[in-house]
Amino acid sequence: MKSSDLVRMANQIAAYFGTYPKQEALDGIAMHIHNFWEPRMRDDLKKYLDEGGDGFSPLFLEAMASYFKGPKSPLKQAAVQNQHKVAPKGAAPSVASGGGDAG
Repeated sequence: MKSSDLVRMANQIAAYFGTYPKQEALDGIAMHIHNFWEPRMRDDLKKYLDEGGDGFSPLFLEAMASYFKGPKSPLKQAAVQNQHKVAPKGAAPSVASGGGDAG
């Protein structure tokens, strides 16, 4: 994708979120990029930012600085403690007919 298109779309997103409170705007921009831009577009965006990122709005640049650093805290995986070491009783596996992974 052309860098001019990335800059134009990114600045439109930043302009939309520009009226929000600052932290909400930063989060909204990052979430929009993550949820609606395909990985190839995000890769092009990261490459262009690494090359200097000329033309982006300051709000967008701030949002991307945080976005490309990753989560603020490490993700914690939930651990299930099964002290009895046996499967629960009374529950049968459900098998849906048609659609999904059921077949």
